[in-house]
Amino acid sequence: MTVFQIGRRFCLWGLSGWMMVVQAQPSDPALGESSVTSAARMPRAAVLSGLGEQALAQRYPEQAVWLDLGDEGRALGLLMPEQRFPGAGALLVLADEGQTADAGVLGPLRLALAERGIAVMTVGLRLPPESVQRSRLVHDGAEERKASGVAGRDDVPAADAVMIDVEAGSPQENAVSDFRDSVRARLNAGFEALLNEGYERPGVIGLGWSADYVTEWAGTASPVAAVIWLAPRFPAQYRAPLSSFRTSGVAGGEGWAVLDLHGSEGRAGEAGRARASALGRAGVTGYQRQGIVLGQPPQAQDAARIASRISAWFRNQ
Repeated sequence: MTVFQIGRRFCLWGLSGWMMVVQAQPSDPALGESSVTSAARMPRAAVLSGLGEQALAQRYPEQAVWLDLGDEGRALGLLMPEQRFPGAGALLVLADEGQTADAGVLGPLRLALAERGIAVMTVGLRLPPESVQRSRLVHDGAEERKASGVAGRDDVPAADAVMIDVEAGSPQENAVSDFRDSVRARLNAGFEALLNEGYERPGVIGLGWSADYVTEWAGTASPVAAVIWLAPRFPAQYRAPLSSFRTSGVAGGEGWAVLDLHGSEGRAGEAGRARASALGRAGVTGYQRQGIVLGQPPQAQDAARIASRISAWFRNQ
């Protein structure tokens, strides 16, 4: 790590503490504006993504990092450097679908992990196309009815059955592929930004539905330190292959492990235990499951508890 990077990190650390006190107050034009704040006001495509990125960049100018997505414009990452030294590395956190980089648990989680010596960059994620959401609901609904023992021969309407059996090259398959390409672009850009900050081998966290995206991405990306599933949700059609190809990096000994951090109660707890059983039968190594009390979805009050579990596990990777 260069002297410049170290100096920048100490500077950001000090500014982060000060901004936690005044972040709710509007900025004073008399104090001038940073280059990030000015850039946030530019009418760029990524700023108009519906994720409130312009407002977030103005609210957290000391944390804002614009990520270049190539043809898709740019996306906002919120980076909080570690506040304890020596640090334990960095984590890239992909928000759940439709969430901003500061929604729900993400803002408090950045601070809680930074206080434990882990730098964190959170990145928002737009909703997938409506056809993808509808298909997922059909699969999940059928799965729930099957589990409850009420699914019958006529349980899935014919129209939905056609939608489930997605053909190669169909509009829905293309929509899924395009959305996943967009997600990969965000992860690539965020990972590169952390590398440029001097973090040699960051880990990655997928919140909710993003657990699927980060795991798929990690299998083909630059070496990552670890993959963390936070309150994960997986489409029903991917639950069976999950043990074979979604964790191929772990099973193949590619050098990264998985922490499955899920709610301990109700369906979340049952799903977590089922995943552990499936991965165990598949002989996957490097996987660890931890059930904890979590809101559905995780809330700000869960941040300290989540950060404690993650930091203890991540330091050993």
